[in-house]
Amino acid sequence: MLPVCLRQPVADETSALPGNMSKFAVFTKKIITPDTIIPHGLVLVEGRKILEVGTCFSLAFDETEFEALHFEQETLVPGFIDVHIHGARGRDIMEGTRDAIAVVSKYLATHGTTAYLATTVTASPIETMQAVESLGKLVPEETGGAKILGLHLEGPFISQEKRGVHPPEHIRLPSTRIFDELVKMSNDQVRLITVAPEVPGGLDFIQHIRSKGVLVSLGHSNATYDVARQAIQAGASNATHTFNAMRDFSHRQPGVLGAVLTDSTVWAELIADGAHVDPVAIQMLLKCKGHRRILLVTDAISAAGMPDGEFQLGSLLVKVSQGVCRVPEGSLAGSTLSLDRALRNMINWTGIPLEEAVYMTGRNPAESIGVAQTKGSIQPGYDADMVLLNDDLNVHATFCEGKLVHRQAE
Repeated sequence: MLPVCLRQPVADETSALPGNMSKFAVFTKKIITPDTIIPHGLVLVEGRKILEVGTCFSLAFDETEFEALHFEQETLVPGFIDVHIHGARGRDIMEGTRDAIAVVSKYLATHGTTAYLATTVTASPIETMQAVESLGKLVPEETGGAKILGLHLEGPFISQEKRGVHPPEHIRLPSTRIFDELVKMSNDQVRLITVAPEVPGGLDFIQHIRSKGVLVSLGHSNATYDVARQAIQAGASNATHTFNAMRDFSHRQPGVLGAVLTDSTVWAELIADGAHVDPVAIQMLLKCKGHRRILLVTDAISAAGMPDGEFQLGSLLVKVSQGVCRVPEGSLAGSTLSLDRALRNMINWTGIPLEEAVYMTGRNPAESIGVAQTKGSIQPGYDADMVLLNDDLNVHATFCEGKLVHRQAE
């Protein structure tokens, strides 16, 4: 009997998005788990979970029980996870509506993102509370695309000096009362919050946040190196869009950036679009942090997936020209980046191999937000979040928790 990968496929068996298959087998050119590379890879899926992973020459299964999906020209990698995104396709996360989230989630899936943290921006107390409460209710719901894993609050407890485009009138000093109320209103779905540790009460605030089980990212910060080190010791584990909205690095005053670059425990977000960080600085980051501590993020706003024009980021008006987002005063305001493009850029600018680069889109973000037991890798027992890439590293198909939610037209 021929190995299953050499048998003739049934005609038109993947002509439509199955969506509700209970058991299926995915045949691929190779699988990057990312811990290993499996040529002629085969993945068996039941429901939302991966059952088995191996080669089509060695993995046996009952072909009458599994629907075969043939992608022998594509490479299978773990689904991308974006821990910092504000919107896409004309919709803003701050809207907090089911319709807005569905649009964003479906768009993300077309670019290989299978899970994300819905990220808020600094806004008025009423706007913030409404968004957090609405988003918290949507976390467990089916989106038709990428799944929301929780909330990332980017503000309001940030620095006025390094606020970027966050409205200065809505920036707040650390308040455990406000933070606790936001967590409660979110139905305990706040997973990450960006904080400037140097503001009065910042270090104690970080300890309080960690005591509630929420992760802390250093960002929009003018902190010195010493204060940033104290923040890390207090429990801060991440850095928000490294290099951007941070105290300038100096050989005599390395600042928060110096602390992030030299601490091997800190996860460093990176917006690899070429506008936020020069490729040379990206090469420096890779040399300092290695491929196991960088998180590729988009910081995408509602302009992602749309032509140039004017868009909203929370209450801000953002003008997009040649794909670059700026407020009228000229400051950068998020991006139009997608994670598949960030992955390609990272490989092109640094020469890093795909098997290392996919750590930055899958395994690393999963570990950084505490979901690495079910996401970020292709192995038995994990959620079937998987992306098929062609030889140009463009997304051919995307599976979100066992559902084929996107497939490129033939």
